[in-house]
Amino acid sequence: MGIKGSLLFLLLTSLGLAWVRSDRVVPGEKHVVELSYWNGFTGPDGRTMLQMVRQFNRENPDVQITMQRIAWATYYNKLMVAGIGGRGPEIFVMPSAMLPQMYRAGFIDEITDVYGPGGALKAQFDPKLIKIVDVGTDHEELIGLPLDVHAQGMYCNGAMLKEAGFVNADGSPRPPKNREEFLAAASAMRKDTDGDGQPDLWGFGYGQWDRNFMSLVPQFGGRLLDEKGEPVLDDPGDVQALQFLADLYLKYHLAPPPEAGVAGWVGFRQQKVGMVFDGVYMLGDLKRLEGHPYIGAPMPQIGPYPGTLADSHILCVRKGLPPDQRAGAEKLIRFISDHSIIWAEAGQIPARKDVRETEAFKKMQVQYAFSQQLDYVMYPPRTPLFGELNAQIVLAVESAIRGRATPIDALRQANRDYKRYLDRDRADNLVSSEVK
Repeated sequence: MGIKGSLLFLLLTSLGLAWVRSDRVVPGEKHVVELSYWNGFTGPDGRTMLQMVRQFNRENPDVQITMQRIAWATYYNKLMVAGIGGRGPEIFVMPSAMLPQMYRAGFIDEITDVYGPGGALKAQFDPKLIKIVDVGTDHEELIGLPLDVHAQGMYCNGAMLKEAGFVNADGSPRPPKNREEFLAAASAMRKDTDGDGQPDLWGFGYGQWDRNFMSLVPQFGGRLLDEKGEPVLDDPGDVQALQFLADLYLKYHLAPPPEAGVAGWVGFRQQKVGMVFDGVYMLGDLKRLEGHPYIGAPMPQIGPYPGTLADSHILCVRKGLPPDQRAGAEKLIRFISDHSIIWAEAGQIPARKDVRETEAFKKMQVQYAFSQQLDYVMYPPRTPLFGELNAQIVLAVESAIRGRATPIDALRQANRDYKRYLDRDRADNLVSSEVK
C-alpha cells in the first residue's frame, strides 16, 4: 500500500471511515448487494434493457445491478471462460440454442424457485419453453427463465404490396399467406424502373441463410436431428425447404443475386426489396428509418404445414452464489419478467402468456403479427454443438442458392461434416469422463 497509503488508511480507520466492500454487512449501515449482469444486446434493444435495469436499481436500493453488453460474436467465449473460472457475472442471458453447451460447462445453476411456490409461474409459459430449460431426469430442474420468443416471420413493404394489388377490403396492404400468393406478390413487385433491362425492384430478398432455411423446414415436416441426436439434414422435408429457397433465385428469378447472406435486408431497408424473412428482433433497425412503410406478418405457408423457426433469450444465474447474491439475482430476473411488456417494445414477443394478452402488446403491429405463429414454432435442437451445426447449414444453403450443388447434395455434405464434429465431441467427452 505504501507509507502514504498506510497513513491514510489508519487515519480513516480512526475516524470510522475505512473503505468497505458494499456487499459486506457493516453495523449501522444498509447492506447493498452489487451484482453483474451480462447480455449480448448491443443494438437498440440494449438501450431498452438498460432502462429496465436502471428502473430496477431505483426501486431496489438494496440490490444494485451493473449491466455489461458484449457483442454476441465474442459473448459466448468470454462468458465460458469467466464462468468456468468462477469470475463470471451473477446473472446472464443465454439464447436457448446455446443453453445446452453452456450448461455442460457446469456454471449455470437451477432456479426452479424463481417460478414461485408450487411453480405457479410455469403456467404462463408454453410447455415447449419449460422443456427447453428443464434439465432434470427424475425430477424437474429448471435452469433459466424464458424472457421472450424471437420468432422468424415476414416483413413486407406495404406500399409495394398495395401497388402490386395486394390489398384488403379497407385498402390496407395484404401480406401473402400461402405459396401461390407469395410467388404472385413477389413477381408483381419485381420491376425494371429505369428501362435498362434489369430489375431494380425485387419481390423478395434473402436474409440470413441459416434462418431462412430453418424457418421453412417445419413447413415441409423436416427436422435437423433425430430422436437420438443424430443429424438428418438430408431429410426429405429439409431438401424441399432448401429447394424452394434456391428456386426463388435460380428458377423464378424473384430475388436479386445473393452477393451476401444479408443483402436482402439491406435492400428491404432501401425499399428496393418488397419482402424478407427475418426475426422480430430486426424491428429495432426499422424503427430508426423515417417513412419506411413496413409491416409484419407471419411466415407464408409455403409447404403443407404452417411453421417457422423461433428461439428465446433465457435469464440464467451463475452457480455457487452466496445467499444474498442469489436472492438479488432472483429478484432481478423476476423484475425483468414482470416488466417484459417494456422489453417487447424493443422488438420481441414476451414469453409470458399474461403479457401477450395485454392490450398494450396487441397494439404492437409487428410483434403481435409474429406472435400468431407461437402454436407451431420450431426451436433449434438441443445439442451442445449447435454452433457447428449452424455453420454447416449456412454452407449448404449458400451452396444450393448459388447453384454450386443441388439441395440434396449440399445437405448430404453438411450432414457428413456435422456428423464428424459430433463423433469427435462424443469421443472427447467419453475420454474426459473416464479420466474423472
